[in-house]
Order: sequence, then structure tokens, then C-alpha cells
Amino acid sequence: MELSNYKFVARETEFNEIVQGKMRNIKAVTIGVLEKTTGIIYPHPVTDFIKSQYGDTGGTINSQSAPASLICRFLNFCIQKIDDGDAEFHDLNHIGLSALERKHASKFITTKTFEGLQPSSINQYDTYLTQFYIYLKKANLIDEEFPIEGKKNSKGEIIHKSIFKGVPKLNTKYPSRDTTRERPMKLKDFGEERAALTARLIQVAMDKAPEIALGICFQFYGGLRRGEVVNLDRSSLIVTRGESMEVQIKDNRRRFFSRLSDTKRENPKRLNYLKLHMARQTILDNDLVWDIYDKHIKKLNSLLKKDKIKKPSALFVDENGYPMSGLVYDKRFNKVKEAFLKSLIGHKDYEQIESTFWLSHAGRGIFTNMLIDLGFSVTQLAIARGDTNINSAMAYIDEVLSNEQMKEAINELKKYPIQDLGVIDYKHVQKWKKLNPALKRRS
Repeated sequence: MELSNYKFVARETEFNEIVQGKMRNIKAVTIGVLEKTTGIIYPHPVTDFIKSQYGDTGGTINSQSAPASLICRFLNFCIQKIDDGDAEFHDLNHIGLSALERKHASKFITTKTFEGLQPSSINQYDTYLTQFYIYLKKANLIDEEFPIEGKKNSKGEIIHKSIFKGVPKLNTKYPSRDTTRERPMKLKDFGEERAALTARLIQVAMDKAPEIALGICFQFYGGLRRGEVVNLDRSSLIVTRGESMEVQIKDNRRRFFSRLSDTKRENPKRLNYLKLHMARQTILDNDLVWDIYDKHIKKLNSLLKKDKIKKPSALFVDENGYPMSGLVYDKRFNKVKEAFLKSLIGHKDYEQIESTFWLSHAGRGIFTNMLIDLGFSVTQLAIARGDTNINSAMAYIDEVLSNEQMKEAINELKKYPIQDLGVIDYKHVQKWKKLNPALKRRS
């Protein structure tokens, strides 16, 4: 058997399970072995690690996906080392999983360290691999003996000490200044001219990728995430033409994206912590937004009449008429971003915007800063963003809050009706329109 013909893969899977006497559709991440020549994926028992440690404890698809992907990368690393003839991995080829030892994961961590991964990534690798080895040991699936130490946190959860750090015989290498490659900073804002630059970005979108221009409006004027945008359907829009615009965030993955084997990019994250009827978002509307809205709906209606849309209720569709996936949306946005940056050459903020890392998610930060311009407090920011705590909003506030102010903000948010998170008082929207009267579509 040629090991190079096989590869561990993580996949999102749906199955039916009886919960409290009722049949429920469950989504989970599973680990399988892909046979490259046939394309067949065989389920692997190590999936139980993901299920027991991250699925059964109420973890979301995203919280299962990260450890599953890491375990696959590690096991594929082991396969590569066996193929390379590395003597330390020889027993794995003949004995199998029970011959797995800490030295194998140590070598993986060290390799990734020397590849220049960030300390946060390596620490996460260490945490997942420690959990993985402890799971295997407790299940009597590996033979190596090693100490297991842990202590309970404030939630009563046991946090295990790394089984790789500080072990002399392993000599695991962790990031230092010499090994870590410099990573571009993430862009959270366009600066003082955020309103004008956002309008320019959207105008570029109308020229380069008009099919996502309305989605960009929702992200930069409403703070929606990409996964929340692509899940919207036509009934998600709650609008009074020229006056107010809101969107109802939904999870349409089963209806829209059943053709995809993995829907992480389509995850409407807000529904991880808010129920459907509570996930509504106000959009800061203006003349530009309404112009794009009209054109978008007109285009959809035209495609519908020509029977070119596979799912008539979808709000965003690709060139083949399917609901637009997160991957396609990202590709369209990158096309817009490239043209936008070219249009900025010579602008005083060009170097800062061009040299930082950003995707469409930057819209959430820019939306937040627009609200700060309106004088929103940290509590008002959290409410307007649809957050259930003030932690994310705090990252955008320059002032340092005292402990008393922090407690007051947290208590204020707790008292706020959860069903109104994401809904902005219309007087603030009116104020924003007055501050940004010139945001009109250029002819």
C-alpha cells in the first residue's frame, strides 16, 4: 500500500440523531482518509476525539473544525515523514497508531516553528495536540507513558498542562524573534476619511463586481460578516424605500449550499449566539445604498424572468445562478479590493491601507468606527454590532475605562433586550445621513 496515495481530511457532515425523543438534523466535523486515486473518503475512528472533546460539549462547527484540521495536518506530516524514510517514524508504518509518541508531535511543532508560524498559532497547535494525546492515552490507543497534569479553571473545566513544553528529551522548539516571520497588521479602519473611502470602495464594486456591491454595503454600513451576507434571502430584507433598511440574519446553508462539502465560509456566526428571531441588523442607509439596492433587485428580477436563478429566494447569486458561496464572494471582493487600491495611489492613506492585511470582514471594524463618530458609548457599540458582551467593542475604544465604568457597561448590556441587539435607534441613522450627505453614486 502506497501511503502517499492517502491523505487525512476534515469534512463537515450532516446526519440525523434522536435528541430527547425527536429526530434532529446534526452538523459535525468528521475526520476521514482520502484515497487520492479514487476520491473516496473513508471515515476514521479518530473522529471520536473531535466528537467527544468539541462536539458533545456543545461546540460549534467552527470550534470543531480548527482542531480537526490541525490533527489532519499532523497525521499527514507523519505520513510524509514515513515516506521520507525518517527513522523516528518507522514504527508508525508497521505498528500503526499505537506507536504514536510525543516525539512525533514535538517534531511537527518544531517544524512549524521553523517555518515561521506565529506564537499564537504554535500555542494553539500545542493545546490541540496535548488534548489529542491525552485522549489517545486515556482510551488506551497509544503505548507511551507520560504524566498528565491539569487544573480546573473558573468554569470548572480541566485545563491540561502541555505534554511537550519543558521536556528535555523532546527539545521542542517554540517561536522566538529569530523564527517568527513578520505578519502584516490587520486593517480595522480606513482612518478619518472612512466615510468617503467606503463610498469609493462601493463605487468600485459597482464597476468591478456589481453582484456583491449590496453585500459590501451590508458589511461596511451594517457590520455583517461574509457568512451572514451569503445566507440572506429576499425575505431577509426589511425596508421602507428611502427611509430605513434592516436585514434579518438567517441560516440558509441547507437550502443554499447543500452542494458544498464544507460550509465554514458560509457560517452565519451571529446565529451561534443569538436565536433566529433575535438576529436583526440595522443598515446605515444613504443615497448610495438605495441606488445599489434598486439596481441589485432589478438585476435579480431580470435573471428570474429569464429562469437563470437556481434558488429564486437567494439574494446573492453567482454567474451560474447558484446562491453565491463564501469562496466566490471572497474572490469577487479581492477583485474589488485590487481595483480600489489602484484608485488610491497618491492618497495620503494609501500606504497604510495597502500594506495591511484585510478582507471584507474589515467592514465590521469600519462600521464600528462610524458609530464611534456618532458618539456611541461602548455599550451602544456592542448593541449596534449585535454583540452579547462588550469585549469586541472595547478594542475600538481609545479611552481606558475604570473598573466601575466596565461593570456599569456590562450591567447595562445585560439589561438590554437581547432581541433588539443589532437594531440601531433611527435617530442615530438620521444623524449619520446628515453627516454624510454627499454619498451618492457617481455617474
